[in-house]
Amino acid sequence: MGKHLSVINIITLLLVIFLLRASITIAEEQPLWWEQAEAEARREGYDLITLDELESLYQSDKDFIVLDVRPDYEYKRAHLPEAANLEFHLGERLTLDPAKRKEFEKLLGSDKDRTIVIYCRSFR
Repeated sequence: MGKHLSVINIITLLLVIFLLRASITIAEEQPLWWEQAEAEARREGYDLITLDELESLYQSDKDFIVLDVRPDYEYKRAHLPEAANLEFHLGERLTLDPAKRKEFEKLLGSDKDRTIVIYCRSFR
């Protein structure tokens, strides 16, 4: 159960979520839903980042992983540079089947302090 909890903690506590919406133009002002999403992120133990913050991360020397959790057909159409694809469903928020957990752990590697940027099409 300890390993299972650490995977859940990685998902819920160490995640940095970037919201990718192809149809929305990022404006100087935050979208209306941003404040509510930030409050949820604080409660759940992760941070949201802006497009500017993501760009800074790409330009830094920091070791990080980008994880695209959209279906593979969306990933194949377009994705962030160096992003790995591992589709997640809403029902997998608290538990992962053993095969997906193993694949997730393999993608993360052994560095448990590495920043993880997870993005999807919508904030759910």
